[in-house]
Amino acid sequence: MRLTLFLLLVLVLLPCRLASAQVDLTGEWSPRVYNEAMDIGDYTGIPLNEAGRLRAESWHPEQLDLPENLCRPHPIDMGLRVSVSQLRITTELDNETRRPVGLRLHVAWQEPEQVIYMDGRPHPSANAPHKWSGFSTGRWERNTLVYTTDHLKEAILTRTGVPKSDRATVTTRVHRYGNILTFIFIINDPAYLTEPYIRESSWVFDPNQVIPPFPCEITPDGTIIPAGKVPSFLPGKNDILHDFATEYGIPPESALGGAETTYPEYIKTMKTMKVAPRTTTEHYRRAQ
Repeated sequence: MRLTLFLLLVLVLLPCRLASAQVDLTGEWSPRVYNEAMDIGDYTGIPLNEAGRLRAESWHPEQLDLPENLCRPHPIDMGLRVSVSQLRITTELDNETRRPVGLRLHVAWQEPEQVIYMDGRPHPSANAPHKWSGFSTGRWERNTLVYTTDHLKEAILTRTGVPKSDRATVTTRVHRYGNILTFIFIINDPAYLTEPYIRESSWVFDPNQVIPPFPCEITPDGTIIPAGKVPSFLPGKNDILHDFATEYGIPPESALGGAETTYPEYIKTMKTMKVAPRTTTEHYRRAQ
């Protein structure tokens, strides 16, 4: 009899324990992030492999000004970091039962949306269509929301042209501490990275925030890029690749990424490298 009462008590208290571990993330959130720089050749902190470095070195920043790219969205993990990325989080309801099945993220810049399913549904087939928002499933680890996103379209990992393949997966950890909301992105890409690449963004709760529409249209005046031209660099022909390293007084090789450059021990290696003479304090910037 006592055992039965004990088991009943556990069954009553268990849902309460699970519910208490789930933090309310819904609401309006104002960003405390920055717009990443456009320094060509700055791949510091990125565990690039050779294929990723080759594609990054061939990328030209004026590619962003091509007509087909003016309104091209970023994948959701990148869009959350582009200022000003005001964020709205709401509860996602099933269309038929109206029961909660997860959370929906709405970002101001280019208005990407992401649904995080938390009802136990599986990820789709590898042959399913890839989207800018991908496909996400999540779970609670105590008071932290952890969700995994795959089926993302190929895009750039950073605004310096580092690529991210459509095979990449992103594990995101979301934690609320008072009125501060923190996202930690852990990016795995077997095509271009040798180790996970980690970055973070934060928001502040702002119940009075208003997210305006983000209409995007190609200007009728055209772009600064002549028709038929796709700016790029052939392998070994990027004449501005080392401007970043030269300006900041670091060895050119150390700025080109790689897992070994992300560890403190690499500082000893840098001390044995040559540094190019600092002839300028200006690096390449887009004409626009």
